[in-house]
Amino acid sequence: MDPNPPEVVDTSVSSDSQQPAARRRKRKSLVWDHFTTEATSSDTTKALCKHCNKSYAYINGAKASGTSHLKRHIELGICSKCPKTSLTPQGKEDETTASSCPPPPPKKGSYAPLDQDHCNREMAKMIIMHDYPLHMVEHCGFAGFLKALRPQYSMASFDAIHGGCVSMFLSQKDKLLEFIGEIPGGVNLTVDVWSSRQSVGYAFVTGHFVDKDWNLSSRLLNVAVVACPDSDFALNQPVASCLSDWKLEGKISSLTVSQSLVSKTCVESLRGFLSFRNQHVLNGQLLMGKCYARVLSSMAQDALGDEQLRATIKKVRDSIKFVKTNDDCGDKFDELKRLFPTDVPYKDLLFDNQTRWDTSYNMLVGACEHKQVFSCLETCYPDYKISISLEEWRKVESLCSCLKILFEAGSVLARPNRLTANELYDEMTKLQLELSHAAMGDDVDARNIVNALREKFDLYWRGCFLVLAVAVVMDPRFKMKHIKDTFTNAYGEDAEDWIKSVSDAVHDLFLNYSGHNLLDEYVEIEVAEEPDFQQDMPQDANTGDVQSVDETSPQVEQTIESRPIAEEEEHASITVEQTRVCKVEKQNVEGVCEVVSEEHQQLGDESEDHTLFMGDELLEEGSTLVTIGDFDIDMSDMKTEMDQYLDDTLVLMSDSFDVLGWWKLNSINYPILSKIAVDLLSVPFSTVSPDSVFDTEVKQMDSYKASLPRVTLEALLCTKDWLKNQTLKKSLRL
Repeated sequence: MDPNPPEVVDTSVSSDSQQPAARRRKRKSLVWDHFTTEATSSDTTKALCKHCNKSYAYINGAKASGTSHLKRHIELGICSKCPKTSLTPQGKEDETTASSCPPPPPKKGSYAPLDQDHCNREMAKMIIMHDYPLHMVEHCGFAGFLKALRPQYSMASFDAIHGGCVSMFLSQKDKLLEFIGEIPGGVNLTVDVWSSRQSVGYAFVTGHFVDKDWNLSSRLLNVAVVACPDSDFALNQPVASCLSDWKLEGKISSLTVSQSLVSKTCVESLRGFLSFRNQHVLNGQLLMGKCYARVLSSMAQDALGDEQLRATIKKVRDSIKFVKTNDDCGDKFDELKRLFPTDVPYKDLLFDNQTRWDTSYNMLVGACEHKQVFSCLETCYPDYKISISLEEWRKVESLCSCLKILFEAGSVLARPNRLTANELYDEMTKLQLELSHAAMGDDVDARNIVNALREKFDLYWRGCFLVLAVAVVMDPRFKMKHIKDTFTNAYGEDAEDWIKSVSDAVHDLFLNYSGHNLLDEYVEIEVAEEPDFQQDMPQDANTGDVQSVDETSPQVEQTIESRPIAEEEEHASITVEQTRVCKVEKQNVEGVCEVVSEEHQQLGDESEDHTLFMGDELLEEGSTLVTIGDFDIDMSDMKTEMDQYLDDTLVLMSDSFDVLGWWKLNSINYPILSKIAVDLLSVPFSTVSPDSVFDTEVKQMDSYKASLPRVTLEALLCTKDWLKNQTLKKSLRL
């Protein structure tokens, strides 16, 4: 049999003419290097693969199947015994290569080339994101799974994956440094301390700030090992390392610390340390020593742990366990439930997890809805021997009404999107008012519970209300009006004192921020003092020297102490009759005037003439003149940014109002206030993540992570936080 039979070509011209003999034509297709033909019947011919002997249709009667399907058998690697081979003629290959068109996408079923390095990077990323152990690359089951997926993949070693994780951490840290360097304001820090079985602590330092797009953002910056969490200086080193690593010296706006494991002395030590290293913290006034979420958890635990309720709560918990674990009792319980229909469906009976107080609250709420069913179960199911009286059920309902207030307050913190400080002010004042109303209600049991809770919250409120209130003033829809309204409702006749404290804090904070921003050029300040001004000033008991009223101000103290002794002696030799000129670079005018006034007071004894002249013009006593170039400005007529902002009309209320977006648009009009706004509005009051708001226990580092080297642990935890953040993913283009 001819292995390559000639093709038959019909050469007939017309139906009337006599058909000549068939003419044979030689095959030119390269497919016949791999196929041969075989006649299976008189009118059927099949093509056989020379390598695997698989047959394909070729000629069936007068119809030919062509060779395209035969080419696919060879080119796509369908033949198991023949490597993939191109059957395109050389000339056509050259044309395809020379063409500027991109190659066609791989056809379905073809394999992409293996990129070993890319696979290793993705594996490192997977381990970081899902907290898998680094040693999983050595697990035979995981290695076998990958081998089945792609036999060509060579499993990475532990050292390679470990190096990949650390390399990813360092690379993204550099990009995050650049990201933080572009923010318009400062950084607010929170410190949460975890425990471990090894009796060492782990400090999680997180930065909260407004990013370059004026959105609230937060990043885990450092994870530090604390050898002695109960030490008075336990947190100084972790905070100092954070300031150094992320170049945050002088850029910290506030610090919130969880006191779950550290002592109050440690927080006070940190307050002094941070005030020395970072002046914008206002000598520690913006350091909060308690976490709001921890305070709520502590209040809930106090309510659940009340001695008069502890036994009743245990009865409720045991009753639910009995019904849920006994099938016969559960069926009977469902049967009894149908006898007490309600307008809304019953809540489910739930087990509680005593490490989360919200589960205990939900358990009690569900049980109270079924109190009638439980009462009937005592008589209908003899094996159920737990008796809960109506009085006990009433006390549980009173407890639930108190826990509901705390649960709603905690649910705000559990949201994925963090609130700005001005929004949190409304939530805290709402909690305060609800506790006050409950304390004056008719329910005696609820009053007894709430009074203790209210006392604990008031203690926390007094430590943080000032920061929250100043943040509210930074909301152009409210300013001081909202503060006056809420304080009047809360404190009545005592509201004026509270309002004044907020007003003073706002202006003090403005002076602190504007200390190096009010004037952008050198200015000449010339001052005339009142003749008898120093008679009204207090004198030092030891030296008799006149003291300024503002001498105790931290800003003035710092200015006075930083002045060189030689400069003071030089000023002491100048008489009052001479015009004294102080050149100050970018310094707040009011602060400068206080310093200059103090110098004049100290020089007052050296001269009896207190009249000051500027050329032929007599200045009013006590007035201040600022000379900038050839222009003279009377400081008494100048309005600060803060005065202008407070005098402007309130912005109209709107559900879609974005306070940070407003400050972004008005940052040119209020350059100093906009910096205060981004710092104050981004102050966090909770040190824990949203999923840990209801925790009753301090987080504990698991044994595996505790066994890792410090650098590896920090790399894994920080990079996981960065990968989870969608905004950071986009900006860093992971």
